[in-house]
Amino acid sequence: MTGLFQAMSWPSVAWLAAALFILYHTITAFYTWRRLASIPAPSWIAHISNLWVARVTYSGRQYWVHRDLHKKHGPLVRVGPNSIVTNDPNVIRKITGVNEGWHRDSYYKTGKFNPYHDNLFSRLSPKEHTWAKSRTIAAYSGRETPDLEIGVNELVKTLLEKIENGYANHADALPTLPLMNLGKTSNYFTIDVITRLAFGEAFGYLSEEKDHFNFLASLHDLWPQMSTCADLPILRHILFSPTFLALLGPKLTDQAGFGALMKPANDLVAERFAQTAKPKQDMLGSMIKHGLNQIECETEGLFMIIAGTESTAAAIRSAIIHTITTPRVYQKLKQEIASAVHEGKVSTPITFQEAKTLPYLQAIVYESIRMRPPLIGFFPKVVPPQGENILGYDVPGGTAVGNNMSAFLTSTEYFGPDADTFSPERFMVLEDAERKQMERDVELAFGSGQWMCVGKTIAFMELYKSVFEIFRAFDLQLAQPFAPSDILAYGVFLESNLMVRVTKNAV
Repeated sequence: MTGLFQAMSWPSVAWLAAALFILYHTITAFYTWRRLASIPAPSWIAHISNLWVARVTYSGRQYWVHRDLHKKHGPLVRVGPNSIVTNDPNVIRKITGVNEGWHRDSYYKTGKFNPYHDNLFSRLSPKEHTWAKSRTIAAYSGRETPDLEIGVNELVKTLLEKIENGYANHADALPTLPLMNLGKTSNYFTIDVITRLAFGEAFGYLSEEKDHFNFLASLHDLWPQMSTCADLPILRHILFSPTFLALLGPKLTDQAGFGALMKPANDLVAERFAQTAKPKQDMLGSMIKHGLNQIECETEGLFMIIAGTESTAAAIRSAIIHTITTPRVYQKLKQEIASAVHEGKVSTPITFQEAKTLPYLQAIVYESIRMRPPLIGFFPKVVPPQGENILGYDVPGGTAVGNNMSAFLTSTEYFGPDADTFSPERFMVLEDAERKQMERDVELAFGSGQWMCVGKTIAFMELYKSVFEIFRAFDLQLAQPFAPSDILAYGVFLESNLMVRVTKNAV
């Protein structure tokens, strides 16, 4: 063998190495393709590479491509060498069920920002996740936190004051106040709600109408990269590894962005762990009561900001814009609000329970989520080692199976022939049992089973209260109806320049 190599020239060695390299990758590509070859894919690239799904994500057209994926390729589609997605709600519920043997894919590690500590989102093991959830669920649900609704009410009042004093013109006079950027205002509202609930103090984004630490702008710029990394296993294993996060992740010494926001957040948590601190009945107090240490409270609180700011703001914008651009819906909602106020059925601001008694408001909120789910990613779970038969396909163990909510929520099979049209009436015409089922179907946007989003209650509370109170006090009009905003979809909907004209319209 040594003599053979001695007899070969360096060019020959190079050609041999190249041939072996090509042969290796050809064989690898063949076995990669063969593993899930029977499942249709939108492109031949998706059979052997994650580049197809990464390109879609980075394009900013993620929602629209996901929405139409199953119309062409059926209920189970291959989007990568080891990744498939479904729009079938029965499959979605099965893979999130308790004791089914499924666990989270490493996709979820992209929600980890502390190099040494996981949060509720980034825990992959069902056992670990259930344990962590048991210590935080009381804080999110409001069972032990009467401060939860009080905190949201405070920010709703601030929101109304900012609109009233800065943007609301008189209906019978020429406008003198500026247009309101609903994209920014909705984000300022939701980040202050989250910081108020998570740390006991709003950070002043809404009251000052200021992007402190340039956090929201930095996050806006990072969404394309973060979402694309989530879809590329190689990149996410590197960029969200403990070593990379420790060296190049956000730090308390940063002057802007996520790292800069960590400093005041951590300081507020530290105050609650001081020897002189008194227990409080808020989210942080509940987490401390259930045994979370200081670092765990910091980690959970900071992830809440990422998870609950842009997603909930997008849901609020969806409800407002769909309503003001559908005159029939706008008029019906105004009538329901006027009747509720006149009959003394609602407080100021409206309570969460009162909002649940207004069927048309509820229908608008659910329909808005259906039309534009707050989060757009696939959030895959991993098939147990023994494999699984899914919709007639034998899927080997270790395969990542994602939920395509963008496609399911516009399914004509489940939501009627006009599923691509905003129509809250689809809920109103149903009997109670059917309506509850359709609402549960929409709530799949927040996950289900053991993996259901713990922040769902807070999100609905923000939605009901903000939508009701804004339309109780004001009329809104799109400033540019033919091109209202630049809309991008990178795991969430981004609309930074959504301008509206506001006029006073007290009911």
